[in-house]
Amino acid sequence: MSRVRRSSIAVGIVVAAGFGTAGCATPIDGSGSAAPGQVAAYQAELSASVASSIRQDGVDLCREAMSSMVVMVRGYNAFVQRLSEVHSYDRVGDLDDRARASLIAGSDVIRGHLSSVTPEDVADPTAQFLDSTGRLGDAIAKRRLTGLNPIAAEWTKDKNLVLDRCAQYLPLPPTSDASPAPAPGSGAPQTVAPPSTAPSAPATP
Repeated sequence: MSRVRRSSIAVGIVVAAGFGTAGCATPIDGSGSAAPGQVAAYQAELSASVASSIRQDGVDLCREAMSSMVVMVRGYNAFVQRLSEVHSYDRVGDLDDRARASLIAGSDVIRGHLSSVTPEDVADPTAQFLDSTGRLGDAIAKRRLTGLNPIAAEWTKDKNLVLDRCAQYLPLPPTSDASPAPAPGSGAPQTVAPPSTAPSAPATP
């Protein structure tokens, strides 16, 4: 029994000695704070990453906005062309409803790509365009005729401003002229030339 105790004591001494040896491991040099150069490099990398993320938000918004505008303008033009011919909402069939539906659907898509981190230079005119889109949809719902022109003109101006700002994020095709063209007849509603479909690849920063 005493032999077992002596063996246990011996093992304990060896283990204790092992701990003592581990405690004498080589210390790590350094104070625990990063060098100034490392901090500056990290901050620069972080800033570049944030800027890249914000720019990508602008690219995504512009791509969706331009794509939605094509559908919105197409629906509006189909409606207003028929209205210019018959001068009566009762004779345009369901084109007025379709035009409003395209305006609402397009606005919902665009609004879904606006966020608190979207660059202001493109977010602000986009929000303004959404407001004028709502007014245009309301004018159609109220069956306005000649009064449709100034609202459509404002809508076109706001759309052009978005396209102008989006040129900083996506290359705009030379054929993307969104200026209004007068329809036949004095005081008749105007059609709007649709912007071209947004390119698939973003511009190189």
